[in-house]
Amino acid sequence: MRGVQMKVAVNYSVEAKKLLSSSAIEIDLFKCPDFSMELIQDGTEIKPSYIHFGLKAGNDQMKNIDWGLIRDLQSQTQTPYINVHAVAMAKHYPEYDVETSQPSHISEMTDAILRDIEILDGEIGAEKVIIENVICRGQGENMMKAAIDPEVLSNIVKKTGCGFLLDTAHAQMSSKSLGFDVKEYISRLPVDQLKELHITGIQPDSKGRLRDSMPMTEEDWELAFWVLKKIKNGEWQEPWVAALEYGGVGPAFEWRSDEAVLAKQVPEFYEMVKGAR
Repeated sequence: MRGVQMKVAVNYSVEAKKLLSSSAIEIDLFKCPDFSMELIQDGTEIKPSYIHFGLKAGNDQMKNIDWGLIRDLQSQTQTPYINVHAVAMAKHYPEYDVETSQPSHISEMTDAILRDIEILDGEIGAEKVIIENVICRGQGENMMKAAIDPEVLSNIVKKTGCGFLLDTAHAQMSSKSLGFDVKEYISRLPVDQLKELHITGIQPDSKGRLRDSMPMTEEDWELAFWVLKKIKNGEWQEPWVAALEYGGVGPAFEWRSDEAVLAKQVPEFYEMVKGAR
């Protein structure tokens, strides 16, 4: 098993910064959201940061983006790629079954994603764009299955020249919701163009709904080890960074940003990525 050059990141949080300041954890950089330059600057006081953008391709969003801000955020941080989530929202296709397999329906959704990525290509350059797999929960939910289809995502990556961002939690949640094997599913994604890796735990909330950005469980660690083994064996392309997506800031993340979890799991993640075990 060969050594790796990929960096290790964790979501920026007050708790993670505190642990890093006291040398309780070690990382290479913080992964920061795109909504607060103050937060980004706060993180970079002790470690470099990179930005994870909330951009979506497939919902006609690209026409309203402040590209100047995107470039400023990128230039002031260590952000080699602009990430975009490939989406097909059910509300935009109300007459179609969420799990439709009709070729004409899939082509329509694929074309919508490609149109938005074409705008990104013109503004940023496709070689600096990475496409992330999202979550499909099936019937009655907000995401069409076509958006997570490995063949669709592979075709989009191939046609555009973009890279791929693998989110293992998204893959797990989709596979559990739709009833397929997560390892087989991930193996069919465009991992030969893997540029960035996100790993985090998934657990049910109080209503039984699976959530990501949760503490890692044994099942999550096992999947992470399997993915990293594929990378270290040279079967998949090595990404520039592997990010533990636990913790964060704001109402959506503060409740799942436990200092004790970070203190235990960040070192384990760092060793799993950097080590040879």
